Amino acid sequence: MSFARLIERFKQSPQEKKAGPDPLLLATAAVLLDIAYADGSFTPAEDGNMVEYLRRAFRLDEASAQELIEAAAEIRSHTIDYFAITNFIRKQMSLEDRVDIVKTMWRMVYSDGRLTDYENYLVRKLSDLLGLEHHVMIDAKVAVLRELGMATA
Repeated sequence: MSFARLIERFKQSPQEKKAGPDPLLLATAAVLLDIAYADGSFTPAEDGNMVEYLRRAFRLDEASAQELIEAAAEIRSHTIDYFAITNFIRKQMSLEDRVDIVKTMWRMVYSDGRLTDYENYLVRKLSDLLGLEHHVMIDAKVAVLRELGMATA
């Protein structure tokens, strides 16, 4: 099933709109959830980073953020079409918002204090698909490493 068809499943009639997740929020959560599982496990620290981002970026309460993550897990279980999802996000969000997503990705992958080769590859790939130039992605990484106290001088 394609991302577009899955998004259509989550779209609701105007009367039901409040019950279904917004496609942009759903796409963003699906990308972040895939980053969380990139090393094989979704840790409480990654969950905390993801929930914090979703709450801040989309003004959600904790329960709504958790519901969004559950809906994103359904997307992830059916398909993860990086091009379609990131293209949708790219068209809907500003560059600044996309950089914030990538910073969240870096926070998530470094939440266990280490970076696997696959995590590094996936963040770089998704950053590129989100339309970030390489130097912008590196700047985001360095900013997060400094924030976490992991940057070398």
